Amino acid sequence: MNPVSLPKELQKTDLPEWLCRADEQGLLIAPGEAPEDFAGRIARLQKELQSNLPADIPEVSASVREKAEKITGALYGFRADWLPAYYSTCETGHFSAGVSVLQDDFLPLVYLSGAFLKKNRHRGYNAAETLAHESVHAARIAFPDSSSYDEYFPCQVHASAFRRLAGNLFRRWYLPVLFLLGLYPPLLPFSLLILLKEFLLRRQIRRAGKKLRSLGLRPEPVLLRLSDAEIRELASGRLPACLADQTSWRYRIFFRRFVLS
Repeated sequence: MNPVSLPKELQKTDLPEWLCRADEQGLLIAPGEAPEDFAGRIARLQKELQSNLPADIPEVSASVREKAEKITGALYGFRADWLPAYYSTCETGHFSAGVSVLQDDFLPLVYLSGAFLKKNRHRGYNAAETLAHESVHAARIAFPDSSSYDEYFPCQVHASAFRRLAGNLFRRWYLPVLFLLGLYPPLLPFSLLILLKEFLLRRQIRRAGKKLRSLGLRPEPVLLRLSDAEIRELASGRLPACLADQTSWRYRIFFRRFVLS
C-alpha cells in the first residue's frame, strides 16, 4: 500500500499531472499549501507507510476495500488503496463500527470493528460504507479539524438517508447531547438552535454546490476539497482564489478532473 510515487524533480511541466494522480488517491493538496510542501508531506507519508505500520492485526479484506473504493470513487473522485485499514475491536471499542486515527499526528490509519471479520453488518453499519466513511476523514487530514462539515462529507457515503441528513450533528460530541436535552420542554431552545445551525450549514453547502454547477464542475468532489471559508465564499456568490485564479494548482486539478460531462 503506497501512495503515488514522488517525481525526482518537481518541474512545472510534470507537476499538474502528478498533483492529479495524487488527488485520485485521496492525497489532497490543502488550501494555501505550496506544491513543494505537499510533495514533502507525501514523501514523509511514503516513508511512514514503509516502516511504521501496526503488526499482527488482520487487514481489511480486499472485497471490502474494493467496495469502499467504488463508493468514494463515484462520489468524491478518489480511491485510497494505499490507506492502511485493519480489523480491531480493541481500537474501535465495542460500540463503534470504525474509527480513523493519526499515528504520530501524521499517518492516517483506519480500524473497523472486529465483528466485520465474521459479518458484513454490525450495529446497523455496513463494512464497506464504514471504510468509505473513514477514508473520507483520512483524505481531509490536511484540513482544519474544526470544520463545520467534519462529518457531513463522510456521512454522504451511506445508503441511509438518515445518516446522510443527521450525521453531521455528531461532528462534536456535545451537539447531540444538547439536542437530546432540548427535547425536555424547558430546554427546547437548545434543540431549536442546533437544528437552525444545521439548516444553515445545509443551505450554505447547497448554494455552494449550485455555484459549482454553474461553473461546469461536479459539486460533490470539489466541495470535499474546499475549506469552510471557501464554501462560505461560494455560497455567497463569490469565487475563492482556487476557482478564480486559473494559475492556481487547485484550479487546474478541479478543471482537469471534475468537469461536468
